[in-house]
Amino acid sequence: FNAQFRREQLTGEILDTMAEARYLAQEWKDIYNHERPHGSLDGMTPSTYWKRWTAENQLAIA
Repeated sequence: FNAQFRREQLTGEILDTMAEARYLAQEWKDIYNHERPHGSLDGMTPSTYWKRWTAENQLAIA
């Protein structure tokens, strides 16, 4: 996550305030978890993977 964030969001960026940095980090976290497919999750987003996993493993999380 951190390496991807640095490479895809911070390269060439100059952040003027902590608020701007927080906003950018939150925006990236949302994209990373809900929109960006992950090769290690068979091309699913983490949120999709989690939904599938919990549906298939109800006893494991009870």
